[in-house]
Amino acid sequence: MQIEIHQGHYPPPNPDGITVIIDVIRAFTTSHFAFKGGVERILPVETVEEAFRLREHHPNALLAGEVNALPIDGFDFGNSPREVDHAALAGRTLIMRTTNGMKATLHARPCAGLFVTGLVSARATARAIHARKPSKVVLVASHPSGDEDVACAEYLRGLLGGPGIDADAAEARTRQARAAIKFMDGRSAYLRAADIDMASRCMDTGFAMEVRGDEPLTILPCPI
Repeated sequence: MQIEIHQGHYPPPNPDGITVIIDVIRAFTTSHFAFKGGVERILPVETVEEAFRLREHHPNALLAGEVNALPIDGFDFGNSPREVDHAALAGRTLIMRTTNGMKATLHARPCAGLFVTGLVSARATARAIHARKPSKVVLVASHPSGDEDVACAEYLRGLLGGPGIDADAAEARTRQARAAIKFMDGRSAYLRAADIDMASRCMDTGFAMEVRGDEPLTILPCPI
């Protein structure tokens, strides 16, 4: 299995392989806990305006996301795993806008298979990839300069059989990442240390998160 790590919002084409978009702080940590809470699907969008337009077609959907890490006026949730972990979400659709993870996901095709993950679901994602036996895997650290997504990519590469780092190192680098600092210093009531605690867990969960469809693109839990 050939494994490559790339960084940024525009993944390279991978028409015959599997691409994995990584956003640890916080899009795919939030997504993971939303699915644990019973969300049926997540619809990624690139802009706030697209989120509101898409909800016109899905009036029972909830909106989640951030701009500059902060909640968006008119949205039901910020991009916060802690918020969704305490919400009534069973059977709902979530429309989600984030700065890095959702944008990279929307630009990830062409690829033969597409997954999204943070640390919390990296082990499940690795099992899902192994089951499909791809010849090539592209791991995309969606934050253009953040170390936390690169750490997750290196951890996932190790789980896939390549050179990597262990769970302790991945968790430590997440907590020490520049993106984590503003959550830990108490400067904003909307940026909670609990989000980083949840994002820095290397868990062993029963599902990965797979992206399917086109109009709209849809993130779904993938039991393994």
